[in-house]
Amino acid sequence: MNPLLPVDGVLPPDLQGTLLRIGPSGAGGADQPGALHAVELRDGTAVSYLTSPSSADANVFWHAGKVLALAETGLPQQFSRLLEPEEFGGGLRVPVASHVRRVAADGSRVLFGVERGTEQAPPYLRIGEWDAAGALTHSRQVDLERATWQHDLAVTERHVVFIESPTTFSEALYGGEVGEPEEDEGRDSVPVPFRWEPGAPGWVGVLARGGAGDQAVRWVRLDPCLVTHVLHAHDDGDSGAVVLDVCRYEVPEAGQPVDLSASVIGPEGIGMNLVAGGLAVLERWRIEGERLERTQLDDRCVEYPTSDPTCAGGPYRYGYTVELARNDDRSVDDEVDHIGLLRFDLARVDVTAWNPGPHRTASEPLFVRAVDGRSDDEGWLLTVVHDAAQGSNDLYVLDASSFGRRGPQAVVHLPAWSSLPFRSHGTWVDAALYR
Repeated sequence: MNPLLPVDGVLPPDLQGTLLRIGPSGAGGADQPGALHAVELRDGTAVSYLTSPSSADANVFWHAGKVLALAETGLPQQFSRLLEPEEFGGGLRVPVASHVRRVAADGSRVLFGVERGTEQAPPYLRIGEWDAAGALTHSRQVDLERATWQHDLAVTERHVVFIESPTTFSEALYGGEVGEPEEDEGRDSVPVPFRWEPGAPGWVGVLARGGAGDQAVRWVRLDPCLVTHVLHAHDDGDSGAVVLDVCRYEVPEAGQPVDLSASVIGPEGIGMNLVAGGLAVLERWRIEGERLERTQLDDRCVEYPTSDPTCAGGPYRYGYTVELARNDDRSVDDEVDHIGLLRFDLARVDVTAWNPGPHRTASEPLFVRAVDGRSDDEGWLLTVVHDAAQGSNDLYVLDASSFGRRGPQAVVHLPAWSSLPFRSHGTWVDAALYR
């Protein structure tokens, strides 16, 4: 039996479950590109830390009683709660992107993937839906003018919204040839084989959820930009409007010098490299009919946004992000400084910051609502913090309602050999789902 992990402070008794994280393996000589990590909290103690190699390294989520791991594109890799590899049984035969959005109201998940097309067929976006039991219930295709990099999409109780950027698929970056057998594809490819297409238009596509395959897409023109992650999306009452909060990057304009042979995302991944020479800010988009209104919510740079999963697809108030900044120190190789975490109060347009301290880097925060919590700031934020000075990783538990005004409620010290990367994603699995 694994020994309990050491804890400073007091773990809230509400935290009964498992934190899952995924990312690059970080292990020299590893034969898998990714690794899964699981920290189980129970009855005020940290009872175990598990890790397992994975062929996926981009995202992890829990659905229909299974742990599913995703690369940037491909089929999910399935694991048990204890990270034991299993045969995937989710009904998919085609690759999907790394973000699979859940709707809290019905427990369903929307999944998608961009197909680059061939000489005989145009590129298209495939959108499907799993019900709460894991059955694939809907699937449809949307023809595209070109295959664009779409890392995330927005899902509400009634709509799916996807965002086209001035990017295009690159065979040279992919490393294979269009039309090759699937098992041979992706040789020597980069994780994001898409390059910039300066001057290409920007579009947003709006669809009703669960619609028939011939249902029309509502296309809305958008000033060209790149969206990596969607913080949250919801329908605005009976107006028919859809509201999205997104991480928006500026993009190269036509005529600007840009390396068209390079991936839109640097080799270290989102949040580690500048994108088109800059970083993202948080914007609110309101789509009503064929009109899109944009409002920048703050001038600080952000990535890896999250919100209360019990609000997913519906109204919410609070969002949480990692705060980043451009590193102008030419004496170091890092392009990006990692400042800490931010809490956005969208009702008051108020932002609160938390800094983990010198030499410490906080990863994507995950919100867990307290048992008696009535709003989406009454709960706990979980973030893995890397201490460069000590060479260690710790799990910090922050009180979201007093965010920025006090230190961590508890710090779980992870094993010295653990390697939890900054980039990529995680999820919280409540113990009620597996006990």
